[in-house]
Amino acid sequence: MATTSKAEDEHNFYDTLSHFPPVINGRINMVQFLEASSGLVSLVERLGTLFAPVKYDMQGNIDKIRKFYNFDKNTCLLELMITESTKGNCGHESVLWLNRALLFFELVFQEIIACLKLNNHDSGMKKIFSVAYEGSVKKYHNWVTQQIFTFICKMSPTLPQMLKALDVEDGKEFEPKLTNYNIKLHLVRCKIDDCFKENNSLFGESK
Repeated sequence: MATTSKAEDEHNFYDTLSHFPPVINGRINMVQFLEASSGLVSLVERLGTLFAPVKYDMQGNIDKIRKFYNFDKNTCLLELMITESTKGNCGHESVLWLNRALLFFELVFQEIIACLKLNNHDSGMKKIFSVAYEGSVKKYHNWVTQQIFTFICKMSPTLPQMLKALDVEDGKEFEPKLTNYNIKLHLVRCKIDDCFKENNSLFGESK
């Protein structure tokens, strides 16, 4: 009897990830945004217990967003943030911190994509994570948290190990898929950033 290959009987993990929603007329669908963010948390979980602090931080902010905001399938994240902030709702703070984490992973994926384009699987994830950390959340962290992240970067898996955790068997095939995912993440993250900058007097100092 013929055996069934993995590709035939189940999807690769990265193919099941929810992508970040398109920005349509300046709007970001709240439900789809949270689904994509939760998907990214599941990716972090697959990297092992070393990344537990990152996982719990992101999940904690997602949980707070769900707690502070009432929304439905048609709700726009940005409109809700602005409306609720005028009422004293501080849910935007969790969106802010989650968005900073999204920048971290956007930069990580950007570096991985560059390695895949060059077919360079020997590049250490320590350097990739360190570059991403320096360019995103490090400036917002206190000394203790910085030391935790430095340790995580130092002990991070190799690129082949990370790709294996994501069920990636063919880097060339994966590269355009990750590029597409990261473009959508970037557009959403930038739109949220713009919202905070344009409404700084409402949200308070955020950058």
